[in-house]
Amino acid sequence: MKPFDGISILLLEDEYLIALDAEQILTALGTGRVEIVNTLEGATAAAENGGFDIAVLDLNINGKMSYGVAEILQRQRIPVVFATGYEMRSRQAPEFPDAIYVTKPYTREALRDAIVQALEKSRRAAA
Repeated sequence: MKPFDGISILLLEDEYLIALDAEQILTALGTGRVEIVNTLEGATAAAENGGFDIAVLDLNINGKMSYGVAEILQRQRIPVVFATGYEMRSRQAPEFPDAIYVTKPYTREALRDAIVQALEKSRRAAA
C-alpha cells in the first residue's frame, strides 16, 4: 500500500490557483479526498467535523495565523503540515515544536515528503 492510498486531506489555502495546484499534486499522488477551504472559519468548521487523515494548512490566511485550526486537529491526533511562503526554520511556533513545514510554491516532491514525514511522525507517536 502506498502512503497516500485513499487518505483524506484538509487543505486550507486562500490563494485559488495555489489551492488548485496543490489539489492536482495530491490527487496525482493517489489521495482519496482533498477538501479545500479558503477561510479560517471554514477550516475551523471542517476541523471540528473531523474525518481527515492529515491537514495542510497555509500558515497565514489574510494576515491571521492558522494555529487555532492546527490546535483543533492536534487534539484529534490529525497530523498537520504548515505551508508558507516564508522560510520557517528560525521562526517556528513554540506551540508546535515538531511541526512540519513546506514552502510554497509547492513542488510535488516537497509536498509529498512533508506529508509522508508528518504521517510517519504521527504513527510513531501513536505507537
